[in-house]
Amino acid sequence: MPRRHASVTTTGPIDAEDSPRGQRALWALARRSLEGLDLDLPLDVEQLCERYGRRRGRPIKPLPYALPAGMPNGVWLAAKDADYFFFQENTSRLHRDQIIVHEFGHLIAGHQMLGETSLTAPASASGDESDAALRRTCYSDAREWEAETLASMILTWAQSAGNSVGRTADNPEVRGLQRLLGGHKGWL
Repeated sequence: MPRRHASVTTTGPIDAEDSPRGQRALWALARRSLEGLDLDLPLDVEQLCERYGRRRGRPIKPLPYALPAGMPNGVWLAAKDADYFFFQENTSRLHRDQIIVHEFGHLIAGHQMLGETSLTAPASASGDESDAALRRTCYSDAREWEAETLASMILTWAQSAGNSVGRTADNPEVRGLQRLLGGHKGWL
């Protein structure tokens, strides 16, 4: 049975073989992208967007939006002044975070648009009237797989790091290991 995936119909599973990059390359990309951001745990996606945007000199602004039925739950708009990650406004915090980090995955992977559809963007998205049309990028299945894989890697890292970072051990030998590992958070 065909399934829809960001405006592209597929007839089979999406996997690493469809990707122009394998999982190892995506791990390296995720690691490089998060390196030096000094993110707090548990992960705050607004902090992720703010710090990565500051690093690259271009703000990233996640915004809730009432995306119409039949549209994806998230949309990345690269406007003149900033990047905007629109996410479905009526969803859970967990789903919202997944949507935002998925769009972040498209951004860090450097995905390019293959096709587009339009909807009206909220006025708050940009002061420039030329940015009034919110464009939904239609990505290939491989690009969707990459973005989703990057999002899963980042969120899994945040979850595991959040569970492993924290209190100092009572055992002096374990404390020594904690000092050696320093500020390393998780396995990413």
